[in-house]
Amino acid sequence: MPGFFLTKKRNRDNISLMSSKEIDEAMRPYIEKEKSEQKQESEDKKDKPEVKPIEGEGDGLVEINGVRKFRLGEYIFDNFHEYRDGMEDLEKIRIIEDKIDMNDPKMVLRLYNTIRDGQIVFKTKIGEDFFSHLGDKVADKSVGLLKDKEVVDTAEGQVKYQRYLGMAIITVAAVLFAYFGFRQFDDYLNTRRIQQAQKQTEQDARESSASGGRASADKAADLKGKDPFKRTKTVNEKDLKVLSEYRSLKKEHPDMVGWLRIDDTDINYPVMQKEKDNSYYLSHAFDGTNSTAGALFMDYRSDSVNPTTNTIIYGHNMKNSTMFGSLKKYLSENYFNKHRTIKFDTVYEHREYEIVAVCLAKVQTSDEDTFRYYNFIQANNENEWDAFVESVGGMVVNGGMDVKAGDELLTLSTCNNYVEDGRLFIVAKRINE
Repeated sequence: MPGFFLTKKRNRDNISLMSSKEIDEAMRPYIEKEKSEQKQESEDKKDKPEVKPIEGEGDGLVEINGVRKFRLGEYIFDNFHEYRDGMEDLEKIRIIEDKIDMNDPKMVLRLYNTIRDGQIVFKTKIGEDFFSHLGDKVADKSVGLLKDKEVVDTAEGQVKYQRYLGMAIITVAAVLFAYFGFRQFDDYLNTRRIQQAQKQTEQDARESSASGGRASADKAADLKGKDPFKRTKTVNEKDLKVLSEYRSLKKEHPDMVGWLRIDDTDINYPVMQKEKDNSYYLSHAFDGTNSTAGALFMDYRSDSVNPTTNTIIYGHNMKNSTMFGSLKKYLSENYFNKHRTIKFDTVYEHREYEIVAVCLAKVQTSDEDTFRYYNFIQANNENEWDAFVESVGGMVVNGGMDVKAGDELLTLSTCNNYVEDGRLFIVAKRINE
């Protein structure tokens, strides 16, 4: 947490030149204010509702009187959107405290005025409290400035110092703009590239004279026999024909393995896969350009041609709802019920899936002996399948594990800040079309 969360102690070095009587008189309103606040805090604690962490201690998803909310330190948020705004406010505060000397009274005053004038904007009570904290510091420092004769310097020195203060504040503003503004511009460029790809697939589909059905239906309709954990035959990718709507994009971008869309949502993107590499498309768009938004990509251990038990697709949780940024909407039961169908085409065939469960989890450390959903790719026997169903069943927020051995599963996975290293993932099963 930034410094202002860690202590309420005031730095009063600048009042050392005042007499004890003058100090007592000057500090009286602040002491009374502090006593009033302490009394109010004591009364608030009596009426404070019970906060019950859902998983472990610390920040994240909690239950307050049976209602799911999100906690960040002492702050409680009603939904993920507000929670993410709080995280962004914290990041701004960290940048400010890294660049500004918070013990310099004039620097703090200049920062206070900058925020007051709307040049730096906060979105949540975290930012509001930080601004109030700055106000307290300004008030405290003003007491010292009344008697501190050393503050008064020559006109030339004052001008230089004011310039220094101005440059410091400008530096903070520039850093904030660079950090948040560049990301927005990068998101814009990435969105434009995606839109062009979407138009290209639509145009190719219209121009094609093909029937547009399942290009590999005769070869991949049923690859399993009676034993759901054994594959009786496989498909040779060389024998398959790329669907007409993806032919141009596949030629331009060989890493493309399919296209994912969910009707009436923001999800409508190509899906990439890098051989033995699950990190490349975290920082590269589908066309290979550097991008903070990255691209949707399939786990390199999954097979788009001869599907494994579970096909996992990853994507960033972007604040502007691109990539998998809109998956958090599935935490709403109403939204979940209205958007249950996923269309995931490989470049060779059309596929459709039904969402069965929305889940929250946490990335575990290597020394923790626990189930990791992101390592479940292939069930080789009933025990492995049962372990998956039982373990993921305990992570379900909406829906349930309505699946059976032999189902082809699709998992969409993204980051989520309900806990540190949190993950939101959606499990779907393939259905007949």
